[in-house]
Amino acid sequence: MSNDNRRARIRARLEEARQELLDVLDKITPDTEIQSTENPAWTVHDIVAHVTLSERGLQATVQRFLEGVELPADFSLNVWNERQVKKAANRSLAEMIAAMTGSRQGTLELLESLSDEQMAVEGMHPAGFRTTVAGVFKVMAYHERLHGAEIARALGLPAPRIPAWPGTDVSVTRE
Repeated sequence: MSNDNRRARIRARLEEARQELLDVLDKITPDTEIQSTENPAWTVHDIVAHVTLSERGLQATVQRFLEGVELPADFSLNVWNERQVKKAANRSLAEMIAAMTGSRQGTLELLESLSDEQMAVEGMHPAGFRTTVAGVFKVMAYHERLHGAEIARALGLPAPRIPAWPGTDVSVTRE
């Protein structure tokens, strides 16, 4: 598959996942923003913060792959996620959505800048599985769909069942 075709398919995946997420975020009210989610330690606001900040982290993951740098041996995704969510505790939903727009623009620019060889570079994803640079972009879309469905369920909305990421033990969302 040509790099242009691969990039177009990944871009479409990212755009579709983002629109699904934004459609759900549009239904959040001040009352539902503080509701608990399937992760009892996180509210709807916390999940939005996590999704908002994770894209920049995954952009850094792409750069790390390209530089041939592995994760530190003591890296903990759970610790990193908790720190990121705490940093965004006082950010409004509108601020987080605006930040998502900026980070997505950076993601799409990064995607468009990569060669075939760069898209095939492998590394360790922060969630603990090996993937390629192209795979990191696919995980971005998957991650948004996964958490968009989680937020939808917390709001009492219909949500698609998102299958586990192939070859990993990433949790399957509940129906």
